[in-house]
Amino acid sequence: MVETLVRRNRNVKNLVRNYCASLPWGMRLFMLVFVFGLPVAWIGHRAQLFELYDWFDLKPALVWKGQIWRVVTYAFLPASSLDWAIGLFWLATLVSVLGRNWTSRGFWGYCLLGALAGGLFILPLKPGMQCGVVGSAAMIYALLVAWDWMYRHERLLLLGIGEISVRQAAILIAIINSLVQFFCSGWFLMVAMWCGGLAGWLWLAVRTKWLMGKTPQQTRSERVSRLEL
Repeated sequence: MVETLVRRNRNVKNLVRNYCASLPWGMRLFMLVFVFGLPVAWIGHRAQLFELYDWFDLKPALVWKGQIWRVVTYAFLPASSLDWAIGLFWLATLVSVLGRNWTSRGFWGYCLLGALAGGLFILPLKPGMQCGVVGSAAMIYALLVAWDWMYRHERLLLLGIGEISVRQAAILIAIINSLVQFFCSGWFLMVAMWCGGLAGWLWLAVRTKWLMGKTPQQTRSERVSRLEL
């Protein structure tokens, strides 16, 4: 029994080590920020040292008073332990797939753009909103759009469903996440988080058009598949 537990622990450590080793430093930092957001907030609350959510969640009323960092930082704080687990699974999966297509700076910029779009949708429509908004959904939708944009013609095997295209998988994941958000948070926040995906699509469209408009000499030293801000 003890040997089995030790072996499983070793396998988990190897899995995490291999996963981290496969990612550039910027993606590793991104995942660390999300992974430790909930535990740090819980420790601070239980020890009565600080309230991380009070500092970084999205409260439109406080943003209008100058606390503009909340428009993006809310996306790194989950609404619950279940939301943390689901967000971690999708972020880890999408980051591992898309990591080779981005520079660290470009990846951070793209994810923050998605979070910003979700936050900016809420600000003018709920300016006096006092309750805090948190959750990584806007970034996940943005990454799903990027996954579809780059790999839409590839196919994969989905457990219980069979072989489907990346586009079909991205749409299916988006629908499932949307249904969960609708029943847990309501239609308004669901639509707000969709704005993250919309912003990602607009950025990718503009970026692709700009790259296609460049001359061969301009693009010779640049990898077209890499997205940089």
